[in-house]
Amino acid sequence: MSMNATPLSAYDDSDPAPASVSAELRMAAETLDETATADIHSDTDMIRSAVALRMRLHALVTALDAERGERR
Repeated sequence: MSMNATPLSAYDDSDPAPASVSAELRMAAETLDETATADIHSDTDMIRSAVALRMRLHALVTALDAERGERR
């Protein structure tokens, strides 16, 4: 059985503008806290954690780039 995979990065272009770096950093810390209790043996928990962390990291990097006047 073959499945077509869609990478998470396929959705990066539709992300809203990031908040300030300090707000994004605070939210990243909150996401780290929230995902710390995920069950390593639960596919659902691991997928949710991976998506949440990727989205938050992407927003943080975008905020840092914006602060420096750069664009990815």
